[in-house]
Amino acid sequence: MSSRQEEKERLRRERVAQEQAEAKAASRRRRTAGLFIAVVLVAAAIAGVVVVATSGGGGSSDVGQTYSRNSVPAGAEVGAQTTPPPWRPEYAHLAQRLKAMGLPGLSEEIFHIHSLLHVYVDGRQVTVPANVGLDQSTGTFSPLHTHDTSGIVHIEADRTYPFTIGQFFAVWGVRFANDSLGPYKSGGGKQLQVYVNGERVSDPVDYVMHEHDNIVVGYGKPGSFPTEPPANFPPGL
Repeated sequence: MSSRQEEKERLRRERVAQEQAEAKAASRRRRTAGLFIAVVLVAAAIAGVVVVATSGGGGSSDVGQTYSRNSVPAGAEVGAQTTPPPWRPEYAHLAQRLKAMGLPGLSEEIFHIHSLLHVYVDGRQVTVPANVGLDQSTGTFSPLHTHDTSGIVHIEADRTYPFTIGQFFAVWGVRFANDSLGPYKSGGGKQLQVYVNGERVSDPVDYVMHEHDNIVVGYGKPGSFPTEPPANFPPGL
């Protein structure tokens, strides 16, 4: 009787041990599969960033630059000025342009950064006016705006968002494309060139602005304007 009971106990222990071994093996397979999926996802994300950061042509260096494709749809060009500067903020169609771009709401508490914009035409600096994107008369306020004529672009939104240079010009109400500015178009020895922190940008319309970017938009003969002028941000910005 005792030997039969011992045999049953031995078989039970072997069965439990086998079940535990199988459970551990299954757990290891799940962890391995999970790790593989995570590696694939990370690799895909990195590849996506590389594609975005290095896309574009024109012989420019795109290292470290990020873009948001089709950031300014056709509807965001309504009312855009095509006359020579100075360019005042265009408010008559501001609400339409904001709606066409689908920009987030204004909030200085959640996402709040600043860039600096310099604009040149034929060697002369063009003033970036105060209150771009802030129409006090109708209460139409853009998350992309200016407060003064320093060229500082305030980017204040109710969520993190990839705001672009092209979107700022659309808010301003000035015609802007990768080869044109206002009434000016590349040709005849003159061209539109855009630099950020001293590096040429190949797709300025869709270039995503970052904290303390020093942006230069210049039209004219090469060398007629500085590519990296001083970037003077007030304390606290």
